[in-house]
Amino acid sequence: MTLQNLVKRGRRMILELLIIVIGVFIALASESWWSERQDRVLESNLRSDMAAEFAANIKILESDIQQNEGSMAHFAQLPNLSHSALLDLTDEELNRNYRPFPNWNGFDPEMGIAQALVGSGNLSSIKDRHLRLLLSRWAGLLAEKDRKTLQAAQFTIGSLMPAIAEVSADSHWTDAERRRIQSLYATFVILTDLVLANQHRLIEEAQSAHAYLAGETR
Repeated sequence: MTLQNLVKRGRRMILELLIIVIGVFIALASESWWSERQDRVLESNLRSDMAAEFAANIKILESDIQQNEGSMAHFAQLPNLSHSALLDLTDEELNRNYRPFPNWNGFDPEMGIAQALVGSGNLSSIKDRHLRLLLSRWAGLLAEKDRKTLQAAQFTIGSLMPAIAEVSADSHWTDAERRRIQSLYATFVILTDLVLANQHRLIEEAQSAHAYLAGETR
């Protein structure tokens, strides 16, 4: 084989190798572009779903907060009574106002897309850093909500209501029983106030997230 033929063959091999390399790069670039496009489609769908979710949660929280603020204003009256005012209450008033199960609402979020997304530990489908921070704060407040709601519920069911059932069994409240229930209601109000404070923070975060999602231009 002559030198000229070797040169031609070498050039041909280099050209073929170059074509292969370019083809591989084009394939990788196409795959990357398609994957990025799919991620953005997913993110767009997630944004739409989360906007609807936050709008629903705002309405739920508004209802829960209104209910709880009214209930807490009522139940806080008993712990704030002086000893003489406590004794002045009739048995009928105590039975009517404090014997029934306390009516308060623990927030039950709608759908949970945002929480599930954060809980999965993979926020790569959300390119927007600010939105990722909003979702992380929302998930953190939901975890706090679970703890505080559980504390209040356990106290209500495990301590407050059994004591009320015991002292009001004969529909008569002695002085000692009145002071005991007053003390328990003081703890109950503290715990449910923590639940209410968390709900106020939740609705502020939900409103911020919803406004951000609704106001975004893509």
